[in-house]
Amino acid sequence: MHEDSAPRRLRALRPAWKAAKDIGRGNSYQDEPLGGWLAGELVVRADFDRLRAYDIGTGAVRWTWPVPDRDVLVAVSQDANDGIALVLHHDDGRSTGGQPTVTAVDLATGKQLWSRDHHGRRLDYYPSTPHTALSGRRIAWITEEHVESAGPQDGAALWRSPLPGEAGNRDAWIMCVDPLVVVSTGHGRRGERRIFVLNDSGNVTASFALPAPYRKVELPAVVVNGMLVAKLVHPDDTSDDDERIGGFDLSTGKLCWERRPGGLSVQTLLPHRGRLLALHAFGGKVTALDARDGRVIARRRLRGSGAGLLRVAGDRFTVIGRSGSDYPVRVFHWR
Repeated sequence: MHEDSAPRRLRALRPAWKAAKDIGRGNSYQDEPLGGWLAGELVVRADFDRLRAYDIGTGAVRWTWPVPDRDVLVAVSQDANDGIALVLHHDDGRSTGGQPTVTAVDLATGKQLWSRDHHGRRLDYYPSTPHTALSGRRIAWITEEHVESAGPQDGAALWRSPLPGEAGNRDAWIMCVDPLVVVSTGHGRRGERRIFVLNDSGNVTASFALPAPYRKVELPAVVVNGMLVAKLVHPDDTSDDDERIGGFDLSTGKLCWERRPGGLSVQTLLPHRGRLLALHAFGGKVTALDARDGRVIARRRLRGSGAGLLRVAGDRFTVIGRSGSDYPVRVFHWR
């Protein structure tokens, strides 16, 4: 996607291919994708019980990695470092309270490379306010009083730092992993919600409170060109039509811009070639913005629909939706 003279004009993109509907899947939370990746010539989709890789040119299934034994996937890394993805799963699929495990999977072959117990670490995982997050650079998690990090190469612990804000803050959660951004409650009687940025040693490098009238931020969130862009919760918002995203300058904490994307429900925010990509309209539209000021650079309407995840690599991108929908995986070429 490139800048053009008519950035607001919609150009409908037809998928290069779409995966067949998986009729064996029910229409439930288990039907929602946990994540996915574009890795080389493959599109890999992560569901609660498996990873499945499709040929990016034809849509043919190249490999399937079932979660070991009766385990259940809880979370996956958004990116893949050198074609290696990290997945967090239960040791016992019969209970969400089972001990967690982190496993690295080679996306080229679907082979498990290493697996490490995540025992003793917090796994009361909620997709909207996660306490554990994974990326190609680190594994990060929050306990009652600490933020901790481990390396993606083998899962070995790197550092442990006091949780910023009030001690024992059970409402703290991880917004982003690269850089590591945590939402917590500030000190004092007012106890305002604050955003903290931590460096690779676990030290807080920036901290700021949410500006009035905002008292809450939600996922999706991403850092692009020094700007933290996230979904903003305004007290006057009453529907998806009112949904808005905003950009915070991480060096000053200032809310520099806010925008209603339009077309309902932002599913994914993603950096790409210095731009911010937003998937919205229930997977029917993708918009490119300048993260520094929120200016719209281009919009594209997408053939097909279904809320899902956006992943981009080079001149191709994929939208991964519900596996039981008519459009579980769509692959497009930029124009």
